[in-house]
Order: sequence, then C-alpha cells, then structure tokens
Amino acid sequence: MKNTWAPKADMLIKNVKIYTVDLTIPEIKAGKTDFTVIDNGYVAEKDGKTIAVGPGMDDSLIGPDTQVIDGGGKTLVPGLIDSHMHAMFAGIELMSVNLKEAKSKDEFLAMVKGKADETPDGKWVKGCEWNELVWPDKKPPTKDDLDKVCPDKPVMCSRLCHHVYVVNSKALEIAGITKDTPDPDGGIIDRDEDGNPNGLMLENSAMGIIDDAMPPLTEGDLIQAVVGFGKVANSFGLTSLIDANMTFDHMKSYLQAYKQGKLTYRTSMMFYLDKAWGDIDYHLKRIEEMIAVTGFGDDMLKMNAIKVTLDGIPTTGTAAMRKPYEHLPETSGYTTITEDEMIAVAKTGAKYNWQVGVHSCGDKSADVAIKSFEEAYKVNPSDARHYIIHHAVYQPDQIPLMQKYDIPVTLQPTIALLMGEQPLIGAEMANRYMRVKTFIDAGLIVGGSTDCPVVSCNPFIGMYGAITRLGADGKVWNPEEAVTAAQALIMWTKSSAYFSHDEDKIGSIEVGNLADYALLDTDILQATPEEIRDTKVLKTILGGKVIYEIQ
Repeated sequence: MKNTWAPKADMLIKNVKIYTVDLTIPEIKAGKTDFTVIDNGYVAEKDGKTIAVGPGMDDSLIGPDTQVIDGGGKTLVPGLIDSHMHAMFAGIELMSVNLKEAKSKDEFLAMVKGKADETPDGKWVKGCEWNELVWPDKKPPTKDDLDKVCPDKPVMCSRLCHHVYVVNSKALEIAGITKDTPDPDGGIIDRDEDGNPNGLMLENSAMGIIDDAMPPLTEGDLIQAVVGFGKVANSFGLTSLIDANMTFDHMKSYLQAYKQGKLTYRTSMMFYLDKAWGDIDYHLKRIEEMIAVTGFGDDMLKMNAIKVTLDGIPTTGTAAMRKPYEHLPETSGYTTITEDEMIAVAKTGAKYNWQVGVHSCGDKSADVAIKSFEEAYKVNPSDARHYIIHHAVYQPDQIPLMQKYDIPVTLQPTIALLMGEQPLIGAEMANRYMRVKTFIDAGLIVGGSTDCPVVSCNPFIGMYGAITRLGADGKVWNPEEAVTAAQALIMWTKSSAYFSHDEDKIGSIEVGNLADYALLDTDILQATPEEIRDTKVLKTILGGKVIYEIQ
C-alpha cells in the first residue's frame, strides 16, 4: 500500500522577516554575529517544535486544522530569554504599591499613605522599588518619615535594588527590633546617631527579620504571583527565564501553577542558599540531601543552579571591593560568607552535580567566586557552567581566569541605564562598571538579563542600554563598551539559553527547536536605538501556542 501520510503543521507563520539567531555557542564565543536572516519567510510548528523554516511559503504543510498566521511583513525573533531575574518576587510585588515613579520623598510618602488608607487594620502595608537616587536630596527614607503617614499599621517598602528595606516603628515593634538587637550575620540594621534602629534594613539577613515577622504568603498567593508576572513577561516577548532566590514554597507553587496549566514561561529555578535561613554547615547539609539537582525537570519547569548572594551592591557600599569606595572611604564592602565557606559550597555542589551561580557586584567578591569555581572544577570537571551574576565592577586581571575556566556572566544593562550608580561610586570604579563588550570580546558567554523587579523585565530597554551605554544621568558611560543590535539580540536569546543548558532547544529558530517566537513591530537590527527601546511585541508564542497578543 502506498504511504500517503505527510506531516501537517499545527501552526504556520508566514510573511515575516526572520532573525533565526542560528549560531552555535562556539561561534558566539569566537565573535560571530552574522546569523541567518530570512527576509520574506515562514516558520512551521508541530507538537510544540519547529518543523520547517525558510523563505517564501510551503503550502504542503498546511492542513485543515493548521493555524495560519500572517505576520504582515513584521519581524520574528526567537522567544526572548532573561538569564537572571526574580520572577516570583516581581509577581508578589504586583500586589504591592509600586514606588518607582516617586520623584521625591514627598511623592514616595504620599503613595505609601494612599496604600495605607486602603489597607485593612491589622494588615501590612507593602511597597516596592523606591529609589532615593532620583530624588533631589538623594536621602533614603527612614522610620520617622513612614511614621508620619502611617503610625498604626506596619509598613515595609523594598528599595529598587532589593538589598534594602525601610520599615516604620510599628514594623520594628512587631519584629522585636530594638536598640539592643545585634546586626545579623551578613546584614546591617541601620541606626541613628543614638544607636536606635532608623528603619533601614540592609541585605538579606537583616531584611529576613522583617520577612519572618510578616504573615507568610499562601500557596494561592504565590500561584497568583506566577500568573500575574506571566502576563507581564509574555507582553515583552519573554518565553523563558531563570528565576533566582527560590524557597521551597516558591518551587512548590511553581509546580502547582504548572500542573494547573497556569505557567506561561519556561522556568529554570535557582535553589537559594541564604544566611538568613542558617549557617553554611546547614546549607551544605541541604545540598547533600536534595534529590532534585541542576537539570531535574522538563522543558517547562526545572532546576537551575545553586544561588549564593556573595555581596551587596556598590551604591550602599556593600559590594565587596579590593579597595575602599571613593564615596564611602570608610568601607570596602564585605562578602556575606568567607572565601573558605564559598569554596565549600561550590565544591559540595560540584560533588552532587550542581551548577553554581554567584551574585557578585564587587571585584573582591568576584575573586572569591572565580576561586570557588576553580576548586569546583577540580572536584567535578563536567560542563557545569558555573557563572557570575552581575559582575558589576570587574578587574582586567580576572579575564584570563574566566577564560581558562570558561566562566560565563549574566549582565543587566538596564540597571546601568536606570539605577544611577555610576556617578556615585567614583570615576575609577565607574570606569570598570558593567563592561559588556569586554566580556564578549574575551570570548565569554554574556547573558542578557534584568534582575527584575529591580528594573523592568522589558528586554528591549536592556538592549537599548547595552547599545547606547547611557546612564540614568543622561551621560554615555564607557562608549567603547557599546554592543551592536545583533550582539544585544544574541544576549537575550542563544547566549541566555546557555545558562540553563538549553542552547540546543531554545534561543534560535531552527528545525527541531521548541517553537518559541516573538513577533515584533520593529525591525530591531535595522532600527535606531530609540526604536529598539520602544519596540512592541505583537504576539508571543510558546511551544506553538499564542500566549500573548497586543490589544
């Protein structure tokens, strides 16, 4: 009998300009950026994977049940990937008042008061993303400020960087924080001239005291956070991301959201080690006992790396530097754990086949991270891809070791664009700040990311920042570090896929890959930087399903 079977596409997108990003990781390391571009093409999907991509049209792939989408000559790119963010936190913050738009302390307080007025008695008033660096006096709020607008309900507002809380007197009272409360290991309870807590809580272990005092979120709350953030992420063309700082409750809620069909972005979860939860011996035991390690899961939800927050951020002087800050000469920052402890974590993780991702903003903390990776690879020389998150202030002498051990770095040009750190940390450190092209030119894989909700998860703003090198002050910082539009697109596609070991599945439009695409209103490789920044996503497609359409 003659076999007349022929595959028919479940979805076919026609009449599109396709940026395939069909590069291999070795090609990206070698500096290649000229991937295949199809000016008038189509892409076909079946069972969640790309089965054909090419110029013109292939009518033989269209059956009676095929969904045909006319792209109208617009640009199709791979589904975009953020290689470091806090998606769960961003979803939770959708339930709080967002203070990012406050341009002064008075505006900040007015917004907090508005939230307090609508918050029932006995409930916490929560805000997020304030940034005193854009205020005229550049002075952070304190408990005294919050007490003026909300003396009777506990208030907690997280700073844009998520390394600082400000709380009111009621919150300090509920948390049991007094003048006699010692600073927790790895954190600071900021104080006034008389030694009394002023409401500012710096770094995770100090913020954790407040977190423990607040009623825990329910599983339903956390699932709502996943769903809410998914709508935001998908509207920016994001189909995959690495979510950092996961607690067990967060991971369980992700699983429930997935089982209920509510998860709309591929998630690689980072297993978080936090000094606020226990000492290093405790965490080493947790590593030994964990059954699910890096790679456990499926294409929709799986484990990524162990996450360690090794230091803070430059602005507050909590990023660990080799020498004192110009703006805070009394300190050079600090690491949250010792070098020996970091090495122990990396070596234990390597023993049990974990990837390790380290938050490092300072050059000294990067020294410690690199040393720990060196020791980890002695224990297990597999392709673990241990990586540095942020590497905000690098040192040139770190590049050879990063090349030797093939250490990738995930960077956040949006932070450089919007946070306003460069003018504050002194010219010498600012000159070494967020050196995107330096790492690319060194043959290292550089992932595009945002650290959302520190800043918006919109990848096009990040691309704009990487291309222009603009800072929050309107100054172009280190223009020699500017990347091309093609390099920026690679950062948010194939290079970011590398961090979750998925570069053979996502990050490019190729036959056999998962059918994740974003249809854009802008030809981003031919557009001006401003047009790239303002790009709108027309459709986002995950596994051959349209999960977002512009209204």
